Amino acid sequence: MEYLSVEEYAELRGCTHYYVIKLINKGTINAEIVDGVKGGGKGGKVYRIPLPGIEPKLITKYKRIQKQKEKLNTEEPENKVVKLDYETISEADRQEIELWKEILQNWRTFRSGDNIKDKKAADEQFVEFATITYPSVKITLRTLYRKWKALNEEGEQSLIDKRGRHGNHKKALADYVWDIFENFYLDQNQRSIAQCIKLTETQLMKNGDDEFLPLPSYDTFIRKVEKLPVAILKYFRLGDKAFYDQCAPYIKRKYDDLLSNDVWVTDNHTFDIFVSKDSEPVRVYLTAFMDVRSRKIVGWYVTDAPRSDATLYALRRGIERFGIPKMIYSDNGREFLTHDIGGRGFRKSAQVEHEPKTILQRLGIEFRTALVKNAKAKIIERRFLDVKEMFSKMFEAYTGGNVLERPERLKYIVKNPDNLVVIEDFIRFVDTYIEGGLNKTSSKAEGMFGKCPDEVFASNLIEMRTATEDELNLMMLRNSRMQKVKRNGIMFKLYDKELWYGNDEILINHLGESVYFRYNPDDLNTVRIYDIEDRFLCVGTLRNQLSYFASKDEIAKAMRENRAAVKAVKGYRKQKDIQTDSELELALWRAEQDMQNEYEIAPNVIVPIRYQEENAYDEYAAVVGGEDMIDWTEALGRLKAEKENRK
Repeated sequence: MEYLSVEEYAELRGCTHYYVIKLINKGTINAEIVDGVKGGGKGGKVYRIPLPGIEPKLITKYKRIQKQKEKLNTEEPENKVVKLDYETISEADRQEIELWKEILQNWRTFRSGDNIKDKKAADEQFVEFATITYPSVKITLRTLYRKWKALNEEGEQSLIDKRGRHGNHKKALADYVWDIFENFYLDQNQRSIAQCIKLTETQLMKNGDDEFLPLPSYDTFIRKVEKLPVAILKYFRLGDKAFYDQCAPYIKRKYDDLLSNDVWVTDNHTFDIFVSKDSEPVRVYLTAFMDVRSRKIVGWYVTDAPRSDATLYALRRGIERFGIPKMIYSDNGREFLTHDIGGRGFRKSAQVEHEPKTILQRLGIEFRTALVKNAKAKIIERRFLDVKEMFSKMFEAYTGGNVLERPERLKYIVKNPDNLVVIEDFIRFVDTYIEGGLNKTSSKAEGMFGKCPDEVFASNLIEMRTATEDELNLMMLRNSRMQKVKRNGIMFKLYDKELWYGNDEILINHLGESVYFRYNPDDLNTVRIYDIEDRFLCVGTLRNQLSYFASKDEIAKAMRENRAAVKAVKGYRKQKDIQTDSELELALWRAEQDMQNEYEIAPNVIVPIRYQEENAYDEYAAVVGGEDMIDWTEALGRLKAEKENRK
């Protein structure tokens, strides 16, 4: 049989346990008395009220309460860890959640023990125990009950102490004030915080927003500025380039799917060195091509005057030794985006009707350019940094990459060119360093596996595309733009100097036509001339211009050349030795031939035309066999007389 304690029965009736004992003593309530119970009432008496003996409505209420308590005691809190985004809370919040989960679990275990009869007393005892075990946490019965209920209803996030986080308290720095401050601070003028505070104060005064004055302290603005995202600071205070170079995401490329000579990347590098040329200090430049798969410098050229020709020299040097690449990748510099090397790209004019094939197209090389201001796209920049750190800094005439890096001794060294390395020696040093140093240094970069560029290039070179020297000579000739053939031939403008090329073939057969020519920058005595359909026409020779102070012999030579051209035109018919008749003879002969052509007249329909006169039918009937014959003599006489009368 199930029994109720005095306290439980009092709770059901809504009265005190003293009143229940009074009713038991009166006999109103049937109860059993147990003596000698430790911790019981007076004399160790404990009252037990049989459950079946109480009012039916109280039995129903009791069972309902017990059912709820059993559910509370046996039901574990629903695991809502998935619903709580741990990444959005701090480490301190995560530790607080774990601590309260531990406390609540220990509490539930303690109060569910076999020897526990009074749950409330057990809870109070646990609070005393927990206060000692967890001195950093303030634990009360009310807190235990509230946390347990919240854990069941709201999940683990309810275990976080959110006091002071509601954001409803008055802020020291209003959002409106901060927005004005940001407008001044996030600017490429890079104003100081103090200056922006002063501007903000002035703006508020001008707007009549006196309720926001005085402004918070300087430290308040500093703390707020320190929380600004780095990307925002870089973009608005330093500009696009700093943002894209340091903050913007970039595409990370892999190299395992490439082979040697699949892609070459090219760029120019300014050596941070002064060298001597003709006893004068000059800066020198490196144009280089690097194989992407192996990071090997395959072709390079050193010059003191950077130009597009240096690109071709470096490219040819690489092709002659290692073959023709399948693709070349470069920036948008003019030395690469020229009309005859890589094409003019975005600089190409829509008005150009025809452009000859570029050198890269003739070589079968695909050409691509990087995005503007996208240094990360060209991995050759990293190799140039190695050149600066491992090579340029070995020279006393090192200039540094900027004013801050410039050595103090440089101003004294440059004054005496004898202290500088001559340019010819420097070029040999560069060749040796690239061949024996840069290309032989092992690397742990992606896809290198600790090997040197030469080794990686050799092990991944599956196919080599080659061309003979004569074919390279033709394919790597530079192109001129399309132009009309003029009286003096075709013109090549080189450094503001006009060079004219021509011959008899051009003057006779192609005057006024659109042509272009290919030339070797190292030999400008002749050019190869092509028509608009890229067909070879002839070789043009240089026609020197004469100054006003030219000698008689020079003038005579030029006149002989001009007379020869005129003579070639005049002798065009004569040299063919063809005899023809005169135009009159040919016309009469053609007429005689045409007279012999007779045509048969055979009309399909014959229409007779009759003379309209009275009795004319009867008169003409005799002509065709009628009875009455016409006397033509009399008829002619009458006609003659009639004619005379009319006169």
